[in-house]
Amino acid sequence: EMTRSIPGRITVIDMNGDTFADRMYAADLGGQVWRFDIFNNEQPSQLVTGGVIARLGAEGMSSPDAEDTRRFYTTPDVSLFSDSRLDRRFLAISLGSGYRAHPLDNSTSDVFVSLRDPAVFNQLSQSQYNSYDVIELDDLVEVADQVDTVIEAGDRGWKLTLPSTEKVLSTARTFDNTIYFVSFEPRVNSEDPCQAGLSLNRLYRVSVVNGDPILDYETESGGEEGPTEDPRVTRLEQGGIAPQPVFLFPSPWDPDNCTGEECAPPPLACVGVECFDPQFPNVPVRTLWTQDGIQ
Repeated sequence: EMTRSIPGRITVIDMNGDTFADRMYAADLGGQVWRFDIFNNEQPSQLVTGGVIARLGAEGMSSPDAEDTRRFYTTPDVSLFSDSRLDRRFLAISLGSGYRAHPLDNSTSDVFVSLRDPAVFNQLSQSQYNSYDVIELDDLVEVADQVDTVIEAGDRGWKLTLPSTEKVLSTARTFDNTIYFVSFEPRVNSEDPCQAGLSLNRLYRVSVVNGDPILDYETESGGEEGPTEDPRVTRLEQGGIAPQPVFLFPSPWDPDNCTGEECAPPPLACVGVECFDPQFPNVPVRTLWTQDGIQ
């Protein structure tokens, strides 16, 4: 089934902290998402199992049209989160579609999706992959133009259908249960359509649980005005194709003599040269914990 290119990086994860890779996720130009499990210390023929876990584009359709032809050029962003309403943990596989090779093309209905993988620590055999219930776009709960969306236990994740002119051309990042991603809207020079316009980039900040907006739109988001107004969105000033969001944790100016908040300067989140307050403290601590039988 691997008949399409995988242009993005492969997300490789050490699930149990033993310094060996255990899991891989990838996405391809047919709109498919892949998962692989690594069985360390096994023979080569038994080392890796895997297969398609989602088909969100034209791959597998008998007669797709241009609107169905979604492509993934980016790397899947994978994060562990807890859904307190369901009292269980999931891996969120979050990424958006967009035709990066032809960024002026608006014929496709692009989406940002966050899939739920319930097999957090369980490895799957090849027979399980061969009979996997592949996620389709219709299996995902739509969250566009609504808030407080309820994701039920049987739902496979959520999708945010983008406006017809927007697409996602850079990798998303999840931090503190918030997904940050940038959409790109191409603009054509009205005086000379053969020259590229300035284009628009928009930063989305949404909950990993259900795609809800994170900020209070009236006071904090700086969202757009007019018909494209969305509490999830902040318009960026930069043109071209904006890069992925990154997080910075500054060190104190004088770590030996600082006190209180001086010892933990506020973190920054940046998209290119545009930075903003991500509104979480500068106290990142990596914690690894697993228990047999607990998902």
